[in-house]
Amino acid sequence: MSEQPNPSLYGDEPAPATKPVAPGLMDQFIGVFTEPVTLFKRLAAAPSWAWAVGLGVALALTVSVIWGLRVDVDAMLRPILERNPQLSADQIDAAIGIQRKFILPFSVLGSLIGIPVITAIVALVYFLVGKGLSEGEPASFEHAMSAAAVPGLVMVPHSLGVLVMCMVREVGGATPDKLAPTALGFFLHAEAPKVQALFNLMDPFVIASWVMTWLATRHLMGMKVSGATLCTALVVLFGVGGRLLGAR
Repeated sequence: MSEQPNPSLYGDEPAPATKPVAPGLMDQFIGVFTEPVTLFKRLAAAPSWAWAVGLGVALALTVSVIWGLRVDVDAMLRPILERNPQLSADQIDAAIGIQRKFILPFSVLGSLIGIPVITAIVALVYFLVGKGLSEGEPASFEHAMSAAAVPGLVMVPHSLGVLVMCMVREVGGATPDKLAPTALGFFLHAEAPKVQALFNLMDPFVIASWVMTWLATRHLMGMKVSGATLCTALVVLFGVGGRLLGAR
């Protein structure tokens, strides 16, 4: 439909173009599972990230509180601390006692502060990569925030699965990443901690989040294939590397 002219002192002028409306949270959540390319193209026209970050924080906070109230800190930490020959039995007991007091508040702070900060850091990386590897004009930092936050919505079922497991089964000394019922590590248990960490990463939702990262940087930020691939490789590298380094 053609634009209707608006009368003015200087003659008829075309009506101003309507600003695109950003998809809401429900549209974003449904879109990452049904039509991610279409969703990311809509976000390219009207970026949005706050709702996705907010939902991620809310879910992480809920999981942290439930897990922190039910985890057996002694069972989680004692096997790790006992592998250090420099620690005496009294030092191990003291360390576990301190961790027992602070594990819940630290988990809550990690959810409230960690997720927004990590999202912003990832967005900064995307923004800088996009400066050199965009097909057209480099995307804004707001676009980069959308590309960093919205793909994480595909992990919502994963988080809900962990939450359910925290509520219905004995947590023991398991960390949240070991409680995801969609991960291979939930069914296979390895003696080597790093192998177990890899099993925990073999999860369809984790893999889907990497795919969404590529699609978002490609279609939301307008990066070249090389740029989208580089961003995805960095996300995978630091995600897997962080899990392996933290495996004890």
